[in-house]
Amino acid sequence: MTSILQEVLESTPPPFEQNGSCTAKRILSCQNSLGECIIYDDQQNKILWTNIYGKEFHTLNLVDGSHTILKLPKMLCSFSLLDNCPGYLFAWEDGFQIYDPETNKALGNMSDGEDVNPHKAPTRLNDGRCDPTGKRFICGGYYGDLEGMYMKVYKVEFFKGQLIHEPILDKIQVTNSTCWSPDGRIMYLADSPTQTIFQYDYDLDHGTISNKKAFRKFDIGVPDGSCNDSQGNVWNAVWRSGEGQSFVQCTNQYGEVIYTVELPDNTSQLTCCCFGGPNLDVLFISSASDGVDVEREPFAGSLYAVKLGVRGRSETRLSPS
Repeated sequence: MTSILQEVLESTPPPFEQNGSCTAKRILSCQNSLGECIIYDDQQNKILWTNIYGKEFHTLNLVDGSHTILKLPKMLCSFSLLDNCPGYLFAWEDGFQIYDPETNKALGNMSDGEDVNPHKAPTRLNDGRCDPTGKRFICGGYYGDLEGMYMKVYKVEFFKGQLIHEPILDKIQVTNSTCWSPDGRIMYLADSPTQTIFQYDYDLDHGTISNKKAFRKFDIGVPDGSCNDSQGNVWNAVWRSGEGQSFVQCTNQYGEVIYTVELPDNTSQLTCCCFGGPNLDVLFISSASDGVDVEREPFAGSLYAVKLGVRGRSETRLSPS
């Protein structure tokens, strides 16, 4: 295990106080072009994430610090843990599939439903997460920075042993910040170019959304990936695209920023965050190097972490039953 990772895991967390702040440490210089969808696998005690443009699946073992990179046949945009079955649900650039990156083999067909990426590159799928029931995966698209282009948000479920998907939102540019309140009845979802995280009423029985409201409007940067803590706060990785050092902000249920995690290295493109470790009290943060000035941001694309005085929530696993 690297000394910095061990230092973070064994450190004493700062008090989690209103308007408080702390600074994360760089624990892995992996230079991801677009590190994303970072989650914690509590059964393996590993941090998992994708490097979308690099077509890679990454794992970091928190027991011994070993870092594994598995090559993929195409862009993996987000994914979900599975309950009592091998592999993961992968949201590829062009659809959904159960896949095992260890063997580099598909464990099922692509999901049935409409073409999720009819315009092809540079559009693709993007952020996604298993919902609190474990019955479905929610995932939406990325519009490829094309003016006038919109994508959809889908729910993905098992039906008679086969994956199926259907849209729950017909118009979005960049899907991000997919997460839920502790009771699962509020779903948070950002459309990043609008600089806004929205909240929706979430139907736990049917996986549908309604009653859209602005949860928080950003004045600096745009919201990228998010996660929730045990108190229901939303922790969001802020993407600043070369316009200054970035940070993760903790927002309470009223849309008020109550805590900030600063980043070293002038890193401006944070992409996602998750709580991990046996006590779910370490925040892990992914980042991206694509398009940055490497002289100003020599460690862009690295992995960062900090122990906090608040705990996260375990990642829900998608159940095939």
